[in-house]
Amino acid sequence: MLAENYSFSNSNYKSLDLFKLVANNLNVYKNEDKLYFKPKDVKEWFYEWDFKEYNPNIYSHGFHQYPAKFIPQLARKLLRLFTNENSVVLDIFMGSGTTLIESILLNRKLAIGIELNPFACFMAKVKTTLINPDVLLRQFYVLKTLFFQKKDYEIYTFHNIEYWFKEKQIMDLSKLREIIMSLEEHDIRDFFLLCMSEVVRRVSLTNHNGFKLHRDKEKIKDSFNPDVFGYFENVSIRNINLMKDFFYKALNSKTEVKIIFGDSRKKQNIESNSIDFILTSPPYGDSRTTVAYGQFSRLPWQWIKNDKNIYKLDEKLLGGKIKSYLKWEILEYSNTLKLQYSEIKTKDYKRAKEVISFYMDLYESLLRAYDYLKKDKYFVIVSGNRTVKKVFLRTDLIISEMAEKIGFKTEKILYRNIINKRMPLKNSPTNVKGELSNTMLKENIIFLRKE
Repeated sequence: MLAENYSFSNSNYKSLDLFKLVANNLNVYKNEDKLYFKPKDVKEWFYEWDFKEYNPNIYSHGFHQYPAKFIPQLARKLLRLFTNENSVVLDIFMGSGTTLIESILLNRKLAIGIELNPFACFMAKVKTTLINPDVLLRQFYVLKTLFFQKKDYEIYTFHNIEYWFKEKQIMDLSKLREIIMSLEEHDIRDFFLLCMSEVVRRVSLTNHNGFKLHRDKEKIKDSFNPDVFGYFENVSIRNINLMKDFFYKALNSKTEVKIIFGDSRKKQNIESNSIDFILTSPPYGDSRTTVAYGQFSRLPWQWIKNDKNIYKLDEKLLGGKIKSYLKWEILEYSNTLKLQYSEIKTKDYKRAKEVISFYMDLYESLLRAYDYLKKDKYFVIVSGNRTVKKVFLRTDLIISEMAEKIGFKTEKILYRNIINKRMPLKNSPTNVKGELSNTMLKENIIFLRKE
């Protein structure tokens, strides 16, 4: 059995399909926290993935927005089944750290995350660091006093700052940043920097309907004059309360957390055949045409750390660079991709190359995951099918076919409605003005097992 009080080092999933695995281990949900889903039977386990009645912004998950954030209830449901307290868990597209936070709350042995976005790594580090909330509250009131007393401070600057912020907000953010940076305790300093980061988004001139950088015409007007410290106080008190919930819930957890700032397509400092369970949600496509993680992260990261490399982040992510035709052997790894590539190519050859480049990069990540994972263990991928040039790309089938080429076995593909993720319902896949198409309304949950 895979119940939490059992060792399953000798388990062999070859003798169990996913249905039997679930049926034999429903008891792991017996004492589940009320903030998470608790399946009553096998049927409910297989059918409930929307979690629309649950709050995703619990514990430190709610510290900061991030594009297409992993739902904690989904991560928790899977971690309960596939891991125990002796498990080593890996997320190869860590994002802001959902899998790691849930691993801490479940007291797993080791939680590893790989992420190429430095701002996301910073967020994950803050969100997985336990700090006594009473200490944070006292420190907040010290910061508040200093903010209203301080008269002399240096105006912070970075490229194009005046385009994205008004003068008054630049002055107030500069003062706030200088006060926070003076804190000696790094973990406390980083906690409040992340609070400030959320304020940066709110007081900037950006339009928040998407995750690409655009100025909001309404915010350029004189009537837009947001109170920087007022926002900071609201965010800080909210996050301190969330930290209080997290701190006392995870106080006895002995989980070791390892955050790797690196590329999931490349071999990282992780032993082969050492991981008990991989859970991840990769990008649904290249940043140019789906979520631009680099653009989302640019302004807050520049206020935290004036790092110009963030400008080129989207080029470094999956599909960021178009591959040459000589390397397109990926078309032989997935018949579905081959057929859909041919269809897109007849409409737009450049877009077809971009699509192929994304899946080639994703394939490299699957290869690395196969190397890290122990034999007979599970790799669960939460992904999404998208539309390109009015062609509905079956990423679920493409991943399954590529994975089986590597040596995984696809045990099951389940589907969930996208409810809690902030994503536009329509986009313009043809780039023709006024011509819109539905974006991803469902996600795929792909269960792979290493044979």
